[in-house]
Amino acid sequence: MRIVRLGQQAEHEQERGGMRQMRRLLTISGLLVMAACSSNPATEPQPATSNEVGRQAYTEYCAGCHETGMLGAPIVGDKAYWRERSPMWQAVLMEHAREGYYDMPAKGSRPEVSDDTIDRATEYMLEITFPDYPGDPR
Repeated sequence: MRIVRLGQQAEHEQERGGMRQMRRLLTISGLLVMAACSSNPATEPQPATSNEVGRQAYTEYCAGCHETGMLGAPIVGDKAYWRERSPMWQAVLMEHAREGYYDMPAKGSRPEVSDDTIDRATEYMLEITFPDYPGDPR
C-alpha cells in the first residue's frame, strides 16, 4: 500500500511541477506582451537620413582611399584638391563613383551596393569638403 501512495505522491508532485512551469511561462509571456504593447514611439528607431546613409557608406566603402589620398583619390576636406575636379560637380562625381574612374574602382569594389547608396556617399564627401556648397538640385 505504501508503494502505491509513493507512486501517487510522485505523480502529484510531477503535476504540481508542470503547473509551476506553466504559470512561469504564462507570466513571462504576459510580461513580454505588455512590454511590446507599451513601446514608446519616441524611442523606436527612426529611418536613417540621407546624410547618415552617406556617412555610413563613405566610412565603409570610400574612406580607405579618400582619407589618405591612395591612388590619387581626392582627400575629403581638402578643398584645393577637390576644386581640380569636374566643374560639372555632383552629377559627374556620382557617375565616377558608380562606374569607376581611372584607378578608382566602381562602387569602391562593392558591386552589390546600390547606386543610391553610392550617391549618398558622394554627397557626404562633398558636404564635408564644401559645407556651404548647395549641391545639385534633385
